[in-house]
Amino acid sequence: MTGADEGKLSLPEIAGEMWAVYRRHWTFLVPAAIVVLLPQSVGDALLEGSHVEHLRTAADFATLGAALVTAAVSFFGQAVYAGLAAAAVIDWRAGRPLPPLPNLLRALPLGRLVVLDIVITLLTAIGFAALIIPGLIVLTYLAISPVILKIEHLGVLEALSRSVQLVRGRALQVFVTAIGAILLSEIAVELVAVPFDGLAVLTVVNLIAEGIFQPVEGLAIALVAIHLLELHGEAPAPDEMARSLVGEHE
Repeated sequence: MTGADEGKLSLPEIAGEMWAVYRRHWTFLVPAAIVVLLPQSVGDALLEGSHVEHLRTAADFATLGAALVTAAVSFFGQAVYAGLAAAAVIDWRAGRPLPPLPNLLRALPLGRLVVLDIVITLLTAIGFAALIIPGLIVLTYLAISPVILKIEHLGVLEALSRSVQLVRGRALQVFVTAIGAILLSEIAVELVAVPFDGLAVLTVVNLIAEGIFQPVEGLAIALVAIHLLELHGEAPAPDEMARSLVGEHE
């Protein structure tokens, strides 16, 4: 067993890097979260404000349909933001400025990221439907796969398999670090929205909350993925990762 295999994720180190990246790139991370997660915020507001319990009227069906459409579109936003958060981490670690947003978007494998996000969401939902613990286990082993897909230029199934391989043996550390950040971010967004009501107000509140807290989730996942690659001795050099963000149109 190598020293890399014996290493552990350092929560204080990752938290320190998260804060450093957030502080340096918040003017990019917060507006990007607001823009790409707008459909999700609308969908959340519809679900929180409509309280549809029975489908009886045309308005009930319309509300449910709108919520389902925005939920489906939100897969796109989550996938895009995963790539943008990874870009912020990688360029910070390489000591380089972030490329222009259009360049980052063109370099993202959007189709694969969306498919991967849908697969993870479905598998996690099945796990939560069975029991809460299986859902958390699924999320623990698969959460870093979007970042791995981008860094290593993998397909969807390859990224899922690679994520499991990297997390294996360190699942508890990944759960505490990455899944802890996800859960805390989601809880924080929900708590911020509790005092408010009405579609327009809830949409604005959800957008602001997502803009503030979504970067924490995205940065945690990106940093855990990169640290796991380093612990396995398989991380590309920082400059190489930074160049790959815009140097390869996938």
